[in-house]
Amino acid sequence: MKAGKINNMKIISKSNYTLFKNCPKSLWLSFYKSDVAAPLTMDVLKRIEDGKEVGDLAKKYFANTIDVKSLLPDGSLDISKMLELTKKYLKQKGVTIAEASFKVNNLFCSIDLLRVTSEGYEIYEVKSTTEAKVEHKVDAAFQKYVLQQYGLNVINTYILHLNKDYIRKGDLELDQLFTMNHLDEDTSFIEAMHNMKSDLKAIDKLLLTKAEPAETLLTRCKNCDFKDYCQKDIPVPSVLDVYRLSGYKYLNKGIVTFEDLLESNVALRKRQSIQVHAYLDNKEVIIDKKGLASFLKKIKYPVYHLDFESYQMPIPPCNLMKPYDQIPTQYSLHIEYEDGSLEHKAFLGNSLDPRREIAESLCANIPRNACVTAYYKGFECGRLNELATLFPDLEEHLLNISKNVIDLLEPFESGYYYHKNMGKSNSIKAVLPALYPDDSELDYSALPVVHNGSEAMVMYPIMLGAKKEEKERIRNGLLEYCRLDTLAMVKLLQKLRKTQ
Repeated sequence: MKAGKINNMKIISKSNYTLFKNCPKSLWLSFYKSDVAAPLTMDVLKRIEDGKEVGDLAKKYFANTIDVKSLLPDGSLDISKMLELTKKYLKQKGVTIAEASFKVNNLFCSIDLLRVTSEGYEIYEVKSTTEAKVEHKVDAAFQKYVLQQYGLNVINTYILHLNKDYIRKGDLELDQLFTMNHLDEDTSFIEAMHNMKSDLKAIDKLLLTKAEPAETLLTRCKNCDFKDYCQKDIPVPSVLDVYRLSGYKYLNKGIVTFEDLLESNVALRKRQSIQVHAYLDNKEVIIDKKGLASFLKKIKYPVYHLDFESYQMPIPPCNLMKPYDQIPTQYSLHIEYEDGSLEHKAFLGNSLDPRREIAESLCANIPRNACVTAYYKGFECGRLNELATLFPDLEEHLLNISKNVIDLLEPFESGYYYHKNMGKSNSIKAVLPALYPDDSELDYSALPVVHNGSEAMVMYPIMLGAKKEEKERIRNGLLEYCRLDTLAMVKLLQKLRKTQ
């Protein structure tokens, strides 16, 4: 439950409280200027869906679980009814109440799982992550406080999250898939409980004022929904736009612009310095010819340009998978010959576990000791190494491919080639339009279905469950997107060669 009202009272939920603990201004904005929040991205929507999926499965963790929400009419979210149903089951020893709901004054929370024991009550806050984070502990502390104010004896508080080491073998084993973190002696949890009363008083005071509060911009702003609003008056470019610079640290010292960085003698790394000087000196391209020549010497024909796409699920859907495993689903391969000719090959799976097929296809299409390129090779090599471990009969060939991968990111990350339109990013989505601004063939935004890796990750499972016509549309979209990634690599390498 986010910022809202019940009977004209400003209700503070556990999400409101964690928002306040991260940044008081973000809580105020969520009540008074929610319209300036950034729209939800596909990544955020995916995390929300992951959370729902894990939460639903966790309801089966304990026997004799009563789901309060499931007792409501379909599609409704009647808070009063949830409070009433919770009260009904609170005295039934041995049950676990899912979505147990409590309201004390202007505080409201729904407990993911509340166990009713003969000694008292146990809180289980379910998270779809593979670790218990500080904000999760703060969230759980708020719940314990509300229940204590309600008059319940809370004897234990836990975070129930996914076990990153769990490997599925057959049916899901919930006692192995989930792991518990006991919080009652945890430092962060204890601190949150200690500060609860003063925090809640501060929240009440904050929400009584109509004047927008001031707040120091910090690294926490990076992933905030209100980031663009709070930073609207900062000039562009600023220290926040420099490659891998701790911009907020300098911003709060009054060092704002690129000029400020130089005047303050801030020590910059090569790639940072190149970016700053390219902008201030109005240089379109800066090339380190010696460094670039050294890189290009590594490239041998024919060149196999390789790109993977994958998907992740919090709950492993197939055997020999872990939570959030990167499961490779497709690859594109552009083979570039010395005479400039190109050959394209591709693979796209048709199941939740296409790993054997993709491994065999890779071995069939990429010979041993080939010169292979990838853009950010850590991802491609990671998948190759995982496939090698999974399939011992293909291990030698897959590891041979992996050890021969050259990273096309290197000349851009190392500052051998910089175009001012790249800004602070070395992503292929930033580099490609900078080097080929007018080539419609290389425009990711013009693709009909999939435009980035996040969309590819989401669309693959959708494709598997789609009807024939829609399935074909998504399949073609995935193939087109992945093909453009490796065509982009061909084009980038061609542009680098032309500078010699």
